Order: sequence, then structure tokens, then C-alpha cells
Amino acid sequence: MPSSTFNFEAEAAEACWAGREDAIERKHLVWLLATLALTCVSLEIGVTWWSREISNYGRRIDSQYAEAIRLQPGGSSEPSSVLLVGNSSLRYGIDIQGLRKRVEPHMNVHVLSIDATLYEDWYFGLKGLFRKGSRPDRVVLILSPGQMAHVLPPTDDAARYLLGPGDILTRVRMNQLGPTTLSNSLCAHWSAFFGRRNDLRLGIKRALFPGFETMARRYMVRDTSPNYDLLPARLRELEALCSHYVVSCSCVMPPTNQMNDTLAAPSVLEAAAEAGIPVALPVPNSQLSNDKYVDGYHLNPMGQEIFTAAVADFLTRQQP
Repeated sequence: MPSSTFNFEAEAAEACWAGREDAIERKHLVWLLATLALTCVSLEIGVTWWSREISNYGRRIDSQYAEAIRLQPGGSSEPSSVLLVGNSSLRYGIDIQGLRKRVEPHMNVHVLSIDATLYEDWYFGLKGLFRKGSRPDRVVLILSPGQMAHVLPPTDDAARYLLGPGDILTRVRMNQLGPTTLSNSLCAHWSAFFGRRNDLRLGIKRALFPGFETMARRYMVRDTSPNYDLLPARLRELEALCSHYVVSCSCVMPPTNQMNDTLAAPSVLEAAAEAGIPVALPVPNSQLSNDKYVDGYHLNPMGQEIFTAAVADFLTRQQP
């Protein structure tokens, strides 16, 4: 056989085999992409179902948020609608049923609490609620002095429930938070799995390491300091936002057993007087002993009873 014929056949065989390899690689790539897509869709569907049907935390937020959107002003002969917003200090600090009993029949109290949220989360969150038609007679923001003054990236829950894509972009630009924060927050806003992954992790940690939250609060401290110079501008913009939608607003500082909050409370009160917004410190840290806290920060039932009564008195005095 001539060598040229042999070479031609060899080259044809190699080309045929190379074509098969390309086909196999493309097939594997298609299967890989299809598997990844199916996995992502399954996670989204599964986490959405788990959040709505199983997770107490997810069901609570979904229910509270839906209720907050429906709020409208009370009529002249009806109780006024009051929306309390805040983080775990609100959730642990106020006995909502007890508060409702104390202020009835003059007020209907509603709550929206999302853990680890700060001032900026709630500024944009309230703006979003108002845009969706929520119109309570009054909004009460319950945050500590440090939580009012911090500049930190939004948590996944804040990005999912309180911030829209435009709010996330604004916040990242305003605070120079970087592309990682931008991508994480946008994913948390649009993806159920990404937005609720911290809740999944918390459930696993609570099961494996009981009491880890107390340890985390004691030893895993965020390496940031509040910027109290921001307080006057923040309180002015909060008052302007609520006034634009004809909603009165006020702030309440909860007891936290933290020295930084004790020292900063006068700054908040001074900034509030300058901004013309009612701010109360109904129970200073100095009034509560350590046995009123469940973990050195959040109130236990004894502390909760004291703070609830003080908040009820504040709301009653603010009632027009």
C-alpha cells in the first residue's frame, strides 16, 4: 500500500476520533449544565417551601411583612395603627400581646422585626413599605444607639425583605462597600436559597452547638465602630421620609447592657432634638441588673416586662 494512502487513512481516523471526542465533551458539558440548573431550581423550590411551611423565623417575617403592607390609618373613631420595626432587641424586648393589652382600645400595634438589622436597613425598608401602600398612623423604630450609627453591609434577610435592587446599588455606592457586597446582596434579594442560607446555618449550629449564640455575641465581635456623627442627618432623613408619606415617626432605644450604648444615648437624644423627632430611652441600662438579660444583651421575660410597660407608657404619651 502506498504510504500516501496509509497517511490519508490515518489522518481520517484521527479526525473521526477527534470529532467523537468533541461530541462526547459537548455531551458531558450539556449534562453538567443541566444538572447544575436542576440543582439550583430544586434548591430554590425547596428553600422557598421550607421557609414558608417549616421555618418559624421565615413564616413569622413573611406574615409580619404582609401585615405591615396592609396597614392604613385609623379613622376618627377607630384606634390608630402603630407599626414597631426593629431587630432582635424588639423581638426579645417587647411582649407584643402584653403591649397591645396596655394600649387598647386607643391603638392597634403591629410588629415587623428582622434580626441583625440596622438603621440603613430600616430607612430603605420603610421607604419600600410606603411605596407598596403601607400607611400606619405611626412608625416606631426600635434600635440601640450603636445600631442607629453603624455603617455595615446589609444582611441577607435585610437584602431579601427590606431592600430593592436600586436600594442595594445606592447603599453600596454611598458606603463604598465594593462589588462582593453588591453581588451577595443582589443574590440574597433574588434567590430564596441565597437569602435564607444564614437561617439554614443557624439551625444547624443550634442543633450541634447549643448556646453558640451567647458565645458568638461574646467572642465574635464585628470589627467596626459606630459613627455617631451620622445621627443628626439620619434622624432628619427619617423624619422627612415619614412626613412625605404623612406618617408620624419616633424612635425608642432598648436596653442592651452595653457600655457603648450607655455612653452614646445622650448623643442620640441631642440629635433627635435637633431633627425634631421624638426619641425615648424609657429604660436606661443602669436601671436593669444582669439577671434581666438572657444572654448579656437581649432581655429575658423579667426584663421584657419592664421594657414593655415603659414602651406602652411612651406610646400612650405620644398619642395625639
